[in-house]
Amino acid sequence: MINSSDVRKVAGYLEGWVSVAINTVLFVVKYFYGTLYNSIAIVADSIHTLSDSLTSVIVILGFWVSYRAADEEHPFGHGRAELIATLIIASMLIMVGIDFAQRSVSKLLSREGLIFNWILIVVLTISAVIKEAMALWAMALGRRYNATSIIADAWHHRSDAIATALLAIALVFGGSLWWLDGVLGIAVSALILMTGAKLVLDSSSELLGKAPSVKDVEKLKNLVTNVNPLIKDVHHIHMHRYGEHVEVTLHIKVGNKMSVQEAHEIASNVEKRIKEALGWEATVHIEPENEEESS
Repeated sequence: MINSSDVRKVAGYLEGWVSVAINTVLFVVKYFYGTLYNSIAIVADSIHTLSDSLTSVIVILGFWVSYRAADEEHPFGHGRAELIATLIIASMLIMVGIDFAQRSVSKLLSREGLIFNWILIVVLTISAVIKEAMALWAMALGRRYNATSIIADAWHHRSDAIATALLAIALVFGGSLWWLDGVLGIAVSALILMTGAKLVLDSSSELLGKAPSVKDVEKLKNLVTNVNPLIKDVHHIHMHRYGEHVEVTLHIKVGNKMSVQEAHEIASNVEKRIKEALGWEATVHIEPENEEESS
């Protein structure tokens, strides 16, 4: 029977390898027609598409490392490798946004329009549609399996789709609206930069040990207090995520007259319940109520 972790890993590999294959095919087609019609812009766009294969390779490597078994040096597993992959891909996305902005400004300063060519427009339009379809597919996979590296790769697909679509628009209106490609490019580069920055901040925050969300804390408190009516309080909750592996530590208060054996049994039951309900590994610290609280 295939468990959810295996399915998630397969999804990561699938997105990565499919992306590499399609990007390579699109590169060959655009490079061929760009060379055939002596269009430097199309050749440059084909190189941009090929570079997206690198981010997909990083997705594959990130999933491969993150699903390696725990060892002595990494007792909680290698799950954070996926966050590192996300950080790398997001940083590359920011570089794409900066390059996109620079090229757009250069186009505005040169005041040069592109030469109309139906064949190139058709090739670029098909490429843009394919890349946007890949972006939507990768985005859906990433959200379904909570995989930030796949979501980051989806944004790379989308940035390439937008760049290619703008190039097609520039070919259509290249003569009369020479400034259109540059102006739209600057607007899109701003979106790409903001997206890349958000991905960097989110993945960095998780790597640095982000505090558990209010929703997770409330869910955990409700779960723990329902394990045994003798549990008086739940506090000092810490949560550490290593990909799908989550380590939780928390303190619970019980009556100050309770025996060590009884308190230990309650703590064990709490740890077991958290594992069954949430799949998290928990360590529970017992605290006695003080005299004021118990009176």
